[in-house]
Amino acid sequence: MIKILKASAGTGKTYNLALEYIRQLLCSQRPDAYRHILAVTFTNKATDEMKRRILKELSVLASDTSESHYTKHLVPSVFKDAESLKKRSRECLSAILYDYSGFAVSTIDKFFQQSLRAFSHEVGQFASYQVQLDREELVRESVDRVLDGIEEGKSDSLVDWLTSGVKGQLEKGNGFSLDKGLLELGKSLQSLPGQGADFSRPRLEKLGEICRGIRSDFEGRVRALSSAVKKAFDEASIDPSESSRGFMKGYVCYADAPEGSVFSKPSSVASALDPSKWFKKENAWMREKLEASVAGPLQAICEAFGTPYRAYRTAVLIQDQLYELGLVSDLREAMVNIQKEKNVLSLDDSNSILHGIIDGTDAPFIYEKLGVRFENFLLDEFQDTAQIQWENFSPLLHNSEASGFDSLVVGDVKQSIYRWRGSDWNLLGSSLEKEFGAAAKSVSLKQNWRSCKEIVDFNNGFFPFAAGRLDRMLDAGIGPIYEGVSDQEVHFREKAPGFVEVSFLDSDEAQLDAIVGKILERRERGALWSDVAVLVRTNKNGARVAARLVEEKIPVVSDDSLFIKSSVTVRRLCSQLSLLDKPSSGDRKTVAGYMGETMDISVPERYHSLTDLCEEILRSIRDAYPESFAAEIPYIQSFMDYLQNWVSINGNHLAAFLKHWDDEDQAKIASPSLSDAVRVITVHKAKGLEFPYVIFPFADGVSIYGQSSSRWCGTSQEGTLLDGSGPYYIDLSSSTADSQFSEDYLREYRLSAVDSLNVFYVALTRPVYELSVLSARPSKTFLSARSSSFNDWKNISQLLFDYVGGEDFRSGEPFDYTTIDRKDGDADVIPLHYGSYPSDTGQRLRFSSEAADYFGPDGSFGPSASRRIRGSVLHEILSRVVREKDLPEAVEASVRSGELPSGEKEETLAFLRGQLREAAPYGWFPESEEWEVRNECPLFAADGSEWRPDRVLVNRAGDKAIIIDYKFGEQENAHLRQVGRYMRLYRELGYSTVEGWLWYIPGKFVKV
Repeated sequence: MIKILKASAGTGKTYNLALEYIRQLLCSQRPDAYRHILAVTFTNKATDEMKRRILKELSVLASDTSESHYTKHLVPSVFKDAESLKKRSRECLSAILYDYSGFAVSTIDKFFQQSLRAFSHEVGQFASYQVQLDREELVRESVDRVLDGIEEGKSDSLVDWLTSGVKGQLEKGNGFSLDKGLLELGKSLQSLPGQGADFSRPRLEKLGEICRGIRSDFEGRVRALSSAVKKAFDEASIDPSESSRGFMKGYVCYADAPEGSVFSKPSSVASALDPSKWFKKENAWMREKLEASVAGPLQAICEAFGTPYRAYRTAVLIQDQLYELGLVSDLREAMVNIQKEKNVLSLDDSNSILHGIIDGTDAPFIYEKLGVRFENFLLDEFQDTAQIQWENFSPLLHNSEASGFDSLVVGDVKQSIYRWRGSDWNLLGSSLEKEFGAAAKSVSLKQNWRSCKEIVDFNNGFFPFAAGRLDRMLDAGIGPIYEGVSDQEVHFREKAPGFVEVSFLDSDEAQLDAIVGKILERRERGALWSDVAVLVRTNKNGARVAARLVEEKIPVVSDDSLFIKSSVTVRRLCSQLSLLDKPSSGDRKTVAGYMGETMDISVPERYHSLTDLCEEILRSIRDAYPESFAAEIPYIQSFMDYLQNWVSINGNHLAAFLKHWDDEDQAKIASPSLSDAVRVITVHKAKGLEFPYVIFPFADGVSIYGQSSSRWCGTSQEGTLLDGSGPYYIDLSSSTADSQFSEDYLREYRLSAVDSLNVFYVALTRPVYELSVLSARPSKTFLSARSSSFNDWKNISQLLFDYVGGEDFRSGEPFDYTTIDRKDGDADVIPLHYGSYPSDTGQRLRFSSEAADYFGPDGSFGPSASRRIRGSVLHEILSRVVREKDLPEAVEASVRSGELPSGEKEETLAFLRGQLREAAPYGWFPESEEWEVRNECPLFAADGSEWRPDRVLVNRAGDKAIIIDYKFGEQENAHLRQVGRYMRLYRELGYSTVEGWLWYIPGKFVKV
């Protein structure tokens, strides 16, 4: 059975996820049941939260079931009494803690990476490949490689294509950049549908000819028709500028348009394409004049701006991107080669690569490659799942359901705000239930445990209202998504009613003033700085808010403050690196290098790696600036982690790293969880979090369709030369509405409306006690046009304005923050320390070449796990044996020295006794004094080199020597040469008879 849990904000999603995991864990008869339950989340933070919740609840159940809220769900429905539950919980908790790596709770990306590594051979990568998180870096490098491949004077298809593209843009009078368009195209290749699209340059050349023909025909037709209309107006003595709405003037101007210009339909014509409708608005005289002299040409030009214009606009959109499309194959090839050379794989490509491998594959084969079989699945935040991710997961879930196991899928369509990352909320909305049919059961959680009553009631009213208005405007199907919101029940833990306010202000500066004032007001009511979160739509607005709070001396943590580049210590380090890279004043080109020269910091002249170099410089910075260094340890650690990852892929090239770091704008430290400061955070980052007080400023910035969105699209107009061609990477702005990509534009418009309302929903459901929404006051145009039948909202804030009655809104009672039961969570905070030590002090960990050889796959270690280590131990024991009777004491000595585990003493003694018996016929361990035994006795050659045969027997007469060398590996020719050298040295010492033997233990004897 697949249980689909639709959990609105604040309804206890994590509580139910942990409960279901614990229920499946405790009900299983397997001692290692945790290895067969896979829980998948979308972020590392969510993974950590789920693990903590599961272990915490198991710990409580294992010690005192009466203290756990889960007991009522498990007794008596699952366990007959509390004692049985307690015993089983203790067993499961102990098993997980002793095998924590088998505790299968991970992000979806980590699970797919584990899966992909299992298929590394099929992918064509080494299993040790690195995951490249920054796809843009790969794209930039791929574009550079394509352009670097252009050779002056060389004639090939690439050079010709680039030359043609440049000439075409320059002839239009456009500015031209070789790499700008390629960068955007390269980023989009990940979402390119299918792999069979034909982007060959000969095909695109032919397509370009078709587009040019369509454009030329249309422009000639419009000019001719415009001239006819203008002539008709002149003959009727009518001034086009005086006509109603003036839309005729727009048409007439085409008669004078220059050759090669791009025709655009006048906006005033969009609402009056039919001349007959326009005629009805004129007086009888005007209608008579127009019908007699202008009706025919006007009708013809209106028809031209129907289907022919759509084809024309389509040709314009396609022709403008043919140059970039012609380089798709080159970009793909460059990116594949770079990833193979660096042994990296882009994280964004992992899903599609894995999909290509397991598409249509049975689950047992996937399990065989993974080396583990999962029976139960728990999928969190399912509304953020992409279609391709689901197709990768689907075989496993179908196999689980067919085998009679239970799984849980949790999500909330209203919180789907990651469509730009490929998420598809329709999977949760309808597709999952259709796919599994009767095997899927949908349940909705209605109890809100997070927010006060006023906040819940406000959201219960506003979002169904807004969804209905958007459906009326766009027919977007938003209503069903929000139809259950009004049913939410308040189950808040406190009696406080809560407080909601909505303010419409005249300027952004007024909103910033309001933010400061509202924070200080809550501060007076007992709030901590950390009780306040300011949610913003963009990082730009976040930076403005943070800067204003800093001006007001209000402590703040924002995304901008988390950038590694904001650290003074990191900038000092990079200055020293720049100075080292370009030490000569004449060659120095960076300000950072100049700044580095002004610091009294010692820089090593020689270094083994970039990480060693940076460690050395950081130690000097720590000594010179101890206070600032200590305050920025998280930034320093994050920088060194970043550097180490870069070096592992790109090598120790200082100049290359500095160039890369100069372009890096996104590297951040993890958000500090223990900090008494106002949190300024984007709505996307705030999803899943809660705050006592939330301020949501610049709400008017959440446009229903404010920004265009680029997508891969196919043409849809039947009966044209461009029918069915594509795909094309189209900027779906309003200009595409009158093209054959109009269906894609309308679909994107509707989906964008869902995204925008969902962003509002996430923002307005984060607060616990109080919510303040700040927005710009609607424009005069909006206010004058607004009526009961108004149907043209531009942003969600305008819908909010309508909902609250067109004025500022207040509801509830201000909250007393001194009543919050605060727990002292800072008592056990461990102070940060950055330990860095020179390599010659002996304080650094050193890599042991024997480490990988020390542990066996079965859990054994030391001599038991490694044939090489065991051979070394046995060799040491035999070096102590002169006569056979010495063997027991030699083994005991190895035990005392720690070379041999005491548990292996008897086994080793028995083994070596057997080996000595096999060697007995050769007389190498004589009991008589007739032979002198020399173990590990050094020999010095004429050149001064030292040699140590393992065992040499010399007779009393001094004319014969027998040389034995022990080996514990495979036979090699080098062994023969080694013993041969020993034999020559003994002959040079005067021994007339010299024998040489190789003893391959166990039981093989080779005479040299």
